[in-house]
Amino acid sequence: MDVMDVIEQRIVRAATCLLQQVGDGFTMDQLASKAKVPRATLYRRVGSKEALMQRLAGEQGIAFDPQRNVMTRILQGARRVFGHYGLTNATIEQIADEAGVGVATVYRHFGDKDHLVWAVVEELSPRPFVRDLISPTEDVAADLMALTTTLLPFFHEYRDILRIILTGSPAERAYVEHLRTGSERTLDQIAAYFAAQLNAGRLRAAGQPQELALAYIGLLFTFAVIGPTHYGTSLDDPEHASHLIVQIFLKGLNQPSPQKEAS
Repeated sequence: MDVMDVIEQRIVRAATCLLQQVGDGFTMDQLASKAKVPRATLYRRVGSKEALMQRLAGEQGIAFDPQRNVMTRILQGARRVFGHYGLTNATIEQIADEAGVGVATVYRHFGDKDHLVWAVVEELSPRPFVRDLISPTEDVAADLMALTTTLLPFFHEYRDILRIILTGSPAERAYVEHLRTGSERTLDQIAAYFAAQLNAGRLRAAGQPQELALAYIGLLFTFAVIGPTHYGTSLDDPEHASHLIVQIFLKGLNQPSPQKEAS
């Protein structure tokens, strides 16, 4: 049996176990811990939590109502409201109405708007993916392909909120930075990877590590967010798009070939 099939079965078994133990309100972090796999692997193998639950409903007849769990409903409602009104203009009242709960229920679960916004931002953060996947090896293309095939569908799925977080008004960006409590940014993680590869001589120095990280993230954002949002493109084949991104990026950096280094 293929090893990835074994991993996928482990994820499904862990999800079934969590359903029996805590119901459908379990988080992806809880599932990753139960299945003993990185959170990035969950998204790469089974997609979003809702996609996984729909799969369990079809394969095992497990009833699943994605709107039943209160915290899930609030987070989903917040995401829709933020996507429509923005982070700074959205109100707790709008979120409560969208989620079908009382205002007091939102405050009881999240304390205030700042904590709710940060809960949504953290849920959409790609930092765990980067931390789990981007460990420098001798095969730069394989490293970047593993990261890209995970991040690209993730960025596309949450493109509405990511667009606001990354390219919103100065007030929106300042609001997110105000909530940030010194956590390492995705840009910094990817920059550290490029710094290690540059120091190892596996990439030619076409720019500073942070500049390379910006260029890489820019390609991801273009394919996952800008294209579908503004130009009507689709992401039907993430594998193909990921391969294209990696090839464009590495050729742009003029990666030295092993044959040339050996000669």
